[in-house]
Amino acid sequence: MTVPTYDIRKPGSGGDEYLTAVRHLVDWVREAGTGLETIVEAYGQFVELTGRETRRSHAEYLLEALMLGVLWRSRGSEATDAPRHRLVTEIVRERRAGMGKRRDASTAALVQLCPTPKSAKLDPSPYEIQQLLDWLLASGEYDDEYKRLEGWNLWLSSPPAAASREILRFISAFAMLFEHKAQVTLGRFTNEVERFVSEELSARPQREDTVQCSRRTLEYHLNMVGAEILNRAWRKDFLACARHVVVMPGCLRIRQDSTCKAIAGPNELKCTHCTVGCAVSAGTRHAERSGGDAFAVIHGSDFSRFLASAAHLGGTVGIVGVACASGLLGAGWRAREKGLPAQCVLLNASGCQHWTSRVRPTSFDLAELARILDRTGADTGFAVTRVAQLSATRIAAG
Repeated sequence: MTVPTYDIRKPGSGGDEYLTAVRHLVDWVREAGTGLETIVEAYGQFVELTGRETRRSHAEYLLEALMLGVLWRSRGSEATDAPRHRLVTEIVRERRAGMGKRRDASTAALVQLCPTPKSAKLDPSPYEIQQLLDWLLASGEYDDEYKRLEGWNLWLSSPPAAASREILRFISAFAMLFEHKAQVTLGRFTNEVERFVSEELSARPQREDTVQCSRRTLEYHLNMVGAEILNRAWRKDFLACARHVVVMPGCLRIRQDSTCKAIAGPNELKCTHCTVGCAVSAGTRHAERSGGDAFAVIHGSDFSRFLASAAHLGGTVGIVGVACASGLLGAGWRAREKGLPAQCVLLNASGCQHWTSRVRPTSFDLAELARILDRTGADTGFAVTRVAQLSATRIAAG
C-alpha cells in the first residue's frame, strides 16, 4: 500500500479543515436525529426500567441508534449470508462459552472483499438484527460495538414485531441519510478506503486482521463523528477529573523497535525523549505541560489492561485516547466502562502494519491535544464559530 486508507491532513488543506468538517457533521446528526427522538427516549426509558446501566445522555443513545443503522448497512449482507451461518454459529458458541477471539485467519471468511458488496435491505427484521450481532461477536473486532448494541437488541425483541420493524426502518433510513451526508462532508479524507479493501486487502493472504482491515468508508465516518459526539458528551466529566492521562499508540514512535529507549511498564511505555521529532515525545511534553501524564501502548489489549490499572494512578483520572479511525469509538467506550471519562484524538492517517507492509510513523494534531487538555477553555473547540460556519457552508450543500 502506497497511501493511507484515510488522511485528515491532505496536502493543500488547512490544518482545521477536518475538524471544521466533522464538527459540522456532528451538528447535522444532532439536528437530523430529532426525527428519532421518540425512539431514543423510549430506549432510554427501557434502560432505566430494566436496570441495564445508569442512564446515559440522549446524544450517546442517538449515536448508538446511528451505529446500529450504519453497521446494518455496512455488514448486514455479510451477517445474513447463508453460507457464513455455520461459521458464525460455531464461533459465537465458542465466545459465549468464554473463549476469546480467534487468533488466526479463520474469521477472514466472514467478510466479502469485492469492489461493490451486496447492500443490506432497508427494513431489517429483529431476527436479522440478531444475526448482525452474532456476526459482530464472531468477528472478534466489534466487541465494544456489540456491548453497546446488546441492549438495543433486547429492547427490539420486546415490542410486537411490527413495531420493531418500523423502528428499524426509521433507524436504517437515518443511517442511509448519514451515509450520503458523511460522504459529501468527509469523503475527501477517506477516499482510499474502498480501493484498499477491494484491491489490496483482497489480494493479500488471509490474516488474523482481515476483518479489522475490512471496515468500509461508512464505518470510518461513523467513528469520526462518534468520537466527536462522545467528546462533547463526556467533556464536563473529563474536565472534573483531578488527573489527565494521554494514551498514544506505539505506531507514533519514530523508533518502533529495540532502539526506542522508552521505559517499559507492565502494559505501557514511558517516553524518555530519545529521538527529536518523535510524536510520542511531543505528545508527552504537551501532557506534562498541562499537568498530566502520557504513555504509549503497543496493542489494543495493552490499552485495555492499562485502563484496568489507570484508576489506581491516584485521584480521579480522565483519559485522552489517541487512535486511528477504525478503533476510535471502541477506545472511548472501553475507558468509559472502567469509569474513566475519555476524550478522543484521531491519528492523522493510517500507517501501521495492519494497512501497509512498509510501516511509517504516524502523527496527530498536537494543537487539538493541547485544546482538549486546556482546563480554561472548556468548550472553545466544540462550538462552531461564525468563521467556521461560513467556511462550512460549502460542505453543507448537498
